[in-house]
Amino acid sequence: MNVAFATRRRHFDAQRDTLAFSSECPSCNLVTHFWMTHMSSLTDGNVEDEPASLYMLPTSESRLNLSAISELLPDNALQYCASTQDVFQSGNHTATRVMVKSTLDSIFTSFLPKGNSHSSLFKTVQDSLPAVGLDEPLMKLAASLRKGEPLDRLLANSDPASPETAEALMKLVEKLVHYLYVIPREFQELDQQLTELSQQLPASSEAAGEDVDQSDSEGATAETDPDQPEVQAGEQQHAA
Repeated sequence: MNVAFATRRRHFDAQRDTLAFSSECPSCNLVTHFWMTHMSSLTDGNVEDEPASLYMLPTSESRLNLSAISELLPDNALQYCASTQDVFQSGNHTATRVMVKSTLDSIFTSFLPKGNSHSSLFKTVQDSLPAVGLDEPLMKLAASLRKGEPLDRLLANSDPASPETAEALMKLVEKLVHYLYVIPREFQELDQQLTELSQQLPASSEAAGEDVDQSDSEGATAETDPDQPEVQAGEQQHAA
């Protein structure tokens, strides 16, 4: 959520060229403090030497910056993600749950093969997996390591490496560690958290969830059973 702070209790520290001030968040009333350094650069025009910097305490919780990756997302998925962020940050938890379901649908629908109609969120995610291509980055990495290819040439070169080369190679290592170890672990921990939260639901809600899961499973099983076409159609409709 974007909010505008009305600052108060401003104090300028001339020796450290710092302006300190406080405010309360207009959304949650949390007392927040700010510091702006290198104030003189704002008045004498010498911004190249010491550009002004703004600091905030407590820092805002880091969330996905959609504006920085807007060109990577389909418009529909981008709009749903942005709306879901706004609803969540407004404190409406029930509406967040509703929005997340629609957002998941919009994200995975963009990966569905053309002409593929989805009857449930389970089927949408399942049918989109072949098009996601999560192994493509690693396949390109392997190809780049072939003899004479770009990455192989950089690693095998006996000349001193440039700062740009070292920076790019270090970034490759960091991205691989995050891709291969951090992200799978984060999904594992999140799945465990979701499982524990689902177990805390009242018995009636849990039973309803089991009925939905069972219908989805039956629909998936019926699709792979050519001997029961009539049952398959009925079960697909039930799953929808």
